[in-house]
Amino acid sequence: MSPDTQSGFARSLLLVEPDGLVRSTVSSVCRDMQLARVSQVTSVAMGEQWLKSDLPDGLLISLTEGEASLAFLTRLRAGGFRCDAGMPVAVMARAVDAALVTKLKELDVRRLLLQPFKLRDVIHTVEQLWPAQEVLAA
Repeated sequence: MSPDTQSGFARSLLLVEPDGLVRSTVSSVCRDMQLARVSQVTSVAMGEQWLKSDLPDGLLISLTEGEASLAFLTRLRAGGFRCDAGMPVAVMARAVDAALVTKLKELDVRRLLLQPFKLRDVIHTVEQLWPAQEVLAA
């Protein structure tokens, strides 16, 4: 039995976010609602190191680092890490334009969480990363 199953969490999520308050809020919501076990890193560089050794089920990344964040997602989708290149990804951003939305679609980003966000938005975003099994069976 995996540690995630033992702790009650079916999924693990890597959170890449420089802001400590945002990281702690997302992590505590995911823990309290038993949505996912969250591993936190503060930068894209740390996220890259994490993905070289761990296999999360999903990724929630802030676009705070701009082009570095998008390059990280491009390397992920190209299979540059040990994890599944097609893993579910959600991004957090303060603002987006049409060009960024197009790029996120190209990178198969499933969800966009605009900041500042409400707690229910975090819950909905994380829940929507993985389709419910009963929906898939229908």
